[in-house]
Amino acid sequence: MAIRPVIGLYYPIRINAVQVHFAMLRKFPNSGEILVAAALLCVIVATFLVNQPIAFPLDDAYITIANAHQILTAQVDGFGQNQPTGATSLIHLIMLAALGTVVDLPTASFILATIAASLYVVGLYRLLRLLSANEVLASLGTLGGFLGGAAWFQLMNGLETGLAMAAVAWAAYLAQYPDHTRIQVLLAVLIGALPFIRPELGVLSATLVAAVLIRLRRLPYRLLGLGFCTALTVIILASMAWMVTGELIPRTAGAKIAFFAESSLPLAEKIYNAVLAVFQSPLAVVLTGIVFLPRIRGGWAFIGFAILFWTITALSLPSGLSHNLYRYLYVLVPLGLAGWAVFSVQNKTTGGTAALVTGIGASVLIATFFVSGWGYYRTNLRVTADQETLVKWAQANLPGDASILIHDAGYFAWRTNFHLVDLVGLKSLSSIAVHRRLTLASSGTKRGEAISQIAHKGRVTHAIILERPFWRDIHRDLRQQGWQVEPLRADPGQLYRLYRLTPPK
Repeated sequence: MAIRPVIGLYYPIRINAVQVHFAMLRKFPNSGEILVAAALLCVIVATFLVNQPIAFPLDDAYITIANAHQILTAQVDGFGQNQPTGATSLIHLIMLAALGTVVDLPTASFILATIAASLYVVGLYRLLRLLSANEVLASLGTLGGFLGGAAWFQLMNGLETGLAMAAVAWAAYLAQYPDHTRIQVLLAVLIGALPFIRPELGVLSATLVAAVLIRLRRLPYRLLGLGFCTALTVIILASMAWMVTGELIPRTAGAKIAFFAESSLPLAEKIYNAVLAVFQSPLAVVLTGIVFLPRIRGGWAFIGFAILFWTITALSLPSGLSHNLYRYLYVLVPLGLAGWAVFSVQNKTTGGTAALVTGIGASVLIATFFVSGWGYYRTNLRVTADQETLVKWAQANLPGDASILIHDAGYFAWRTNFHLVDLVGLKSLSSIAVHRRLTLASSGTKRGEAISQIAHKGRVTHAIILERPFWRDIHRDLRQQGWQVEPLRADPGQLYRLYRLTPPK
């Protein structure tokens, strides 16, 4: 039986199979790709038009910009570092510096974000199309993958998030061709590059290597060839990391673990906080699809990565899962969507109902872009706008020899020449040791004492503090340690407050 309503375009709905076939998609085999590409282009253009001059919603984006500037100019930065510090992603940093030779660095970062988003969208569409064998579901899933929740905010945040999401999507896609030699060579290279895109992706590298070893255990020569490709990639990128940053493993994660001091909390509390972060996020339903990953080739490697990533984060920094609108969870989105794509076609007992439910879910996910996703991005651009007014005020009102205690160590450091001390440790590496000795060892109860010692050592005269929960407590901590804290720029509505500091007598 078929019902054939006409709403703009003709499309029959075959009720007995619960399958929807759009005439447009049947007439043009590539119309799914065209639809996704057109939507992506529209969002990129809209983003560019409303974001003039180019800015980013996270201050950390400017740490990367400042690091790229340091590579290009070989200057000592405001923190006294002669090499880039606080760089989480070597590959993102190198690509940004390369683009920075052609255009200004904010524009370069915007271009890089759109390239990463495009790579992610192409890889995700190919993955979902392959797994679902359904162009409609692949299109809806891909649209949801870059429009749903705060996905667009994450893709355009000026950091390596988009590259990480793209890498996971392409790794899952390439893993579906275990017998294709050229594709497996590409996968081997990607496995070697993953830790240099983002350190936690090293866990995915490990699970994929284990999967390849098991699958090719009886083909030693092929295994040796792929291993050589991976090892060569690692050697090249590790050498670049050492030359550019002076370290093989970024210290950013260690600095945050020491500062937030959650690894010493009771195990039950850490697990509870990590579970809560997932279920409070807008990704809870999407990430549930990960349970279906064992149905795809190499699926256990990806579900193993998801479990290990969550476990390691839960044990070391559970609140990190919710930082910056759940930024670190978005790397799992391609895997969640892949799981739902497989569920939609392999659930034999329910016929086409699974496909219909999956399609409706993807449509709801897309709708969140118009309800909140675009707003996430636009609203958070206010962070940079307030930083710009802060820079102008500081340059006009602070003495040139001011030494400033800071925790958002990106934009202000990039735009000014003041001497700065990073109280977290992303840029001032000496702060990490203080937090390990005091903050981490006391589960955070001595964080104020650690900040005071860092301020004393840096001989700071001022402080810049974000007026948001947790961060606004810093000036209270300083007062408790005997510091005089005088507000200089602290009007209502200002996100960043500037204080004059006088040390205890």
